[in-house]
Amino acid sequence: MIKRTLPALSRASTIGWIGLGAMGHPMALNLFTKTYLAHQNAGSSVDDRRYVICEFDENRVSSFLSELKEKGGSELVGKVERVENGKEMAKIASRILTMLPSTPQVENVYLDSTSGILSGLKEISNDTVGDVEGNGNAIENISSSTTISSGSSEPASGSGSVSETTKTKPPLDSLTTISPLTTSSPPASSPHTLLIDCTTLSPTSALSIASRIHQDTSGKAMMIDAPVSGGTVAARKGELTIMFGSPSASITDLALPLLRTMAKEGRVVDCGGNGKGVGVKVCNNLILAINQIALAEGLSLGRSLGIDPGLLHNVINTSSGQSWSSRVNSPSPEIPGSPGERGYSGGFQTRLMLKDAGLALEAAAVLDLPIPMTWAAKSIYEAVCREDEGEWASKDFSIVYEWMKKKQSEGVERGWKADPTET
Repeated sequence: MIKRTLPALSRASTIGWIGLGAMGHPMALNLFTKTYLAHQNAGSSVDDRRYVICEFDENRVSSFLSELKEKGGSELVGKVERVENGKEMAKIASRILTMLPSTPQVENVYLDSTSGILSGLKEISNDTVGDVEGNGNAIENISSSTTISSGSSEPASGSGSVSETTKTKPPLDSLTTISPLTTSSPPASSPHTLLIDCTTLSPTSALSIASRIHQDTSGKAMMIDAPVSGGTVAARKGELTIMFGSPSASITDLALPLLRTMAKEGRVVDCGGNGKGVGVKVCNNLILAINQIALAEGLSLGRSLGIDPGLLHNVINTSSGQSWSSRVNSPSPEIPGSPGERGYSGGFQTRLMLKDAGLALEAAAVLDLPIPMTWAAKSIYEAVCREDEGEWASKDFSIVYEWMKKKQSEGVERGWKADPTET
């Protein structure tokens, strides 16, 4: 077990990560490794940067550290400390990222009165922050005081625009260097803590939590919601799409370099204020949930009609029925690399899609918006999650195709509805 050694840490130069699950593990790997390599390539003789993790599962911690050592070496692993909760992390890290299951966990990690991040922030006075950081209360970061480049001599862009900065500041890789800008450090009134939550949660809750953080710390801690899309495959490659909601352009500037370590070039999208990033993600997953079921219905009908699965796959993907689900996430076992071919292991779990459908319905209910297809999709994913004594809940959500085949073999449709040819 890693033990925290508080005196060894400089708060201003410490990045923390909470949650090393299926998505958090590869995302934190990219963030830690690429940030570390960038500073190494910058040629600084002194690197006091540290990395902090918070994860209850010992197996997850061991797996993470083992892979981190493979990618970044023993020296990087030696810079990693471990804490027990968000409160402890808030005291020693100026930048904290979280990837958690859903709304209840986010509320607990950030707002719990005894162990939450906010409770730790409340114990940090300006003087204390200065003592821990040795640098006043400003965040030392690879953003407002640095520019990211891939060995290019291009001048740094001063714009906070995502569309412009992604052209001149590509994601970090092993060749990335960090060059100081000539601009001054952030003013003394700058926030001392940046919080980035990558969880997909309720949009209203995301806004409420951020507002509480901002208000209770008098703006000394600022929060961004930055959910991701692309699944575990893109997370490992560092090619996620990240859609974020930020309270201001200056906070966006602080967050962008960190987000780019985990995203595909040009795929970090500014969606507006707090809660808007999560809102975009929930809308996207609402559509995805319905599309995957529609694909399963079409493929099931095709199979029942005796149509060759490969032929149907190709026609769909060159016709108006195509979607991400049909191109990338086909349940047909005949399609190489498909979830169906690998027995639906890995991928985006059915229980998580059920959760996201519920979040969409929750958001719509607040707005009195009818979304009947989402209600139908949620009921189907609920049924899928109950199959095989709950085992299907952890399978890729495209397993809904197998659920339809199973219900067909059980003759369920004949019991549900009358002959559709009758009028």
